[in-house]
Amino acid sequence: MTINSSIMIIGSRNIDREAAGALFEQHLSPYISQSRTWLVGTARGVDQWAMEWLLENSETVWAVVPYTRFKQPQWVQGLLGEMDRIVELQLPKRKTASAIRNRHMVDLAQIVFGFWTDKGGGTVKTLKYALRQRREVHAIPVRSTKDNEVV
Repeated sequence: MTINSSIMIIGSRNIDREAAGALFEQHLSPYISQSRTWLVGTARGVDQWAMEWLLENSETVWAVVPYTRFKQPQWVQGLLGEMDRIVELQLPKRKTASAIRNRHMVDLAQIVFGFWTDKGGGTVKTLKYALRQRREVHAIPVRSTKDNEVV
């Protein structure tokens, strides 16, 4: 099931807020104010900054979580309270839960944006899955900014 006018955002944990904001302005701002539904995960990095940026732009944002909202880290609970919808997959606790969540988001999305560093294992796998599902994919390579590391 694909949600009409939906965009998924996925990406690296190794990007700071400022760098992410610049990337979003450059690549995502043309899609703002078009009555779209944005799908995001709840990891630190791109997911976190995307939630904040989209909410600042008054967009419709759905958070997709592998377990339940209350099994998410404390730092994200406030942001979850601002989401338009929280999709709780209620998966069993296991290593593959995030990958299953990512595939579920791809299945819901029409367009997938991935912001990845060369350490983008999960992001790259998800982008490849999105291509196999014939989604419109935008893969944006970025430099890691975590701990002043440059990739």
